Amino acid sequence: MRNFKKNLIAGILSGALIFSGGQALANPAEMSEQNQNWHEEEVAHKDGWAKYFSERYGINSVQIEQALNDGIHIKDIKTAAVLAKISGKNFSDVLAMKVGWIQVAEKLGITHEQIKNFYEQKRDEHFAKMTGLDVKTIQNLLKDGYNPRDIDIAAKIAKATNKDVKNVLGKRKINNTWDDVAKSFGVDMKKIMPPPGHHNQRRR
Repeated sequence: MRNFKKNLIAGILSGALIFSGGQALANPAEMSEQNQNWHEEEVAHKDGWAKYFSERYGINSVQIEQALNDGIHIKDIKTAAVLAKISGKNFSDVLAMKVGWIQVAEKLGITHEQIKNFYEQKRDEHFAKMTGLDVKTIQNLLKDGYNPRDIDIAAKIAKATNKDVKNVLGKRKINNTWDDVAKSFGVDMKKIMPPPGHHNQRRR
């Protein structure tokens, strides 16, 4: 059990955590396409890492700039930022503690469950921003078993028609398609969904 927990923490801290229906699977060697896309989206911030980490994790941008100037790897900066955010400790102090991140997490008294919950919250915030729904609605829909992609499509239809997203989700049956649902609301799917190949469309 102890090794499982360490593997889970390692998977989360490396950013290679696969989320599926609210469950976390520690499998760094087999990142899903959606997680790779999410990772690429974060890497796209490389020209403004200090601002990005400051806004995402509430870390002082001056401390981030210092770490970058000191040649600290982005992965280590991100991990230290996450642990600092969860523990309420100073980012620079956490970064200075590094011997192995597993040991740092344990020294700070941070559990794998706390880290999992942190990343799930960030996932939900990201999804909420993408769909235009609030985080609580996203969490409730995921808890009810709705597929993230279905939530995404239903949210777009709901926004276009000023309908409740759960009402739209309820129209999707085993014997129809989202195109059918969109048409029933007078919506053209081609106008509300991103073009083929866009990473948001590939989110499950």
